[in-house]
Amino acid sequence: MVLGPDFSPRRLSLGDSRQGRSPLTGRGYHSSPPAGAVEALGVASEGAHLLASGLSTEVVETILQSRAPSTRKLYALKWKLFTSWCGHRQQDPVNCPVGSVLEFLQSRLSAGLSHSTLKVYVAAIAAYHAPLGGLSVGKDPLVTRFLRGALRLRPPVRPRVPSWDLSVVLEALCRPPFEPVEEISDRFLTLKTVLLLALSSLKRIGDLQALSVAPSFLDFAPGLSKAFLFPKAGYVPKVPTSTPRPVVLQAFCPPPFRDADQQKLNCMCPVRALDAYVHRAARWRKSDQLFVCYGPQKGPPCF
Repeated sequence: MVLGPDFSPRRLSLGDSRQGRSPLTGRGYHSSPPAGAVEALGVASEGAHLLASGLSTEVVETILQSRAPSTRKLYALKWKLFTSWCGHRQQDPVNCPVGSVLEFLQSRLSAGLSHSTLKVYVAAIAAYHAPLGGLSVGKDPLVTRFLRGALRLRPPVRPRVPSWDLSVVLEALCRPPFEPVEEISDRFLTLKTVLLLALSSLKRIGDLQALSVAPSFLDFAPGLSKAFLFPKAGYVPKVPTSTPRPVVLQAFCPPPFRDADQQKLNCMCPVRALDAYVHRAARWRKSDQLFVCYGPQKGPPCF
């Protein structure tokens, strides 16, 4: 059985009668588990393996939460492709030999995939595949040598010139259609605010998604000199830290301006854009998430 990214103890309780024995029936890849199994696809998942080892559903759920939801979804997609490849060859994707894993990786390499993408495939397969000789698939000597060979055959190509120039983008934000900020469209105000916030905070998209406009999660210092943004309660970042910290934005050259250069710098100010966006979006906001949709269906979260 394959447990998807939204795996939960409640789902496992449906099949707890199977926890005392192996999730595989011993009849091969095409065998079907009894009715009421969690997600009956005929193969064991990482969660099922942990359950079979005698761990409780609560412990298994906590272990699986060690990966971010985005990572679990990515692994589930890669694992689905591997199981499909094995299915066409009448092989069990959970217990197939290392040679089958290498043949699959070779097919991906021949299809033009990079070394970094192949590493994701290996990590995904290792999450669900049974150990090989007591080692994870990712630790198998042949798999590690294969990845080194793939890196030599297809080394990463790093462009010498960036694909876009930040200075050009920032210069554009100081002119129409991104200025004056009080008169620009909802679309351009949203895009400008998201970009400035992402650049100034260096946060992932998941971190930006977790920001809220609720009074206890967003605050502006007097004179809009700073802005403090806190993630919503319960948010777990992709890379958890022991001490969650707020996003602190510093204003760029707040008024009064001494010259035209300071006024131009203020057009790039994330605090100014954020204040304008929060007040503008309050007209159609239907969620306390910071960034909401500006299109025909205004209001719901835009991530």
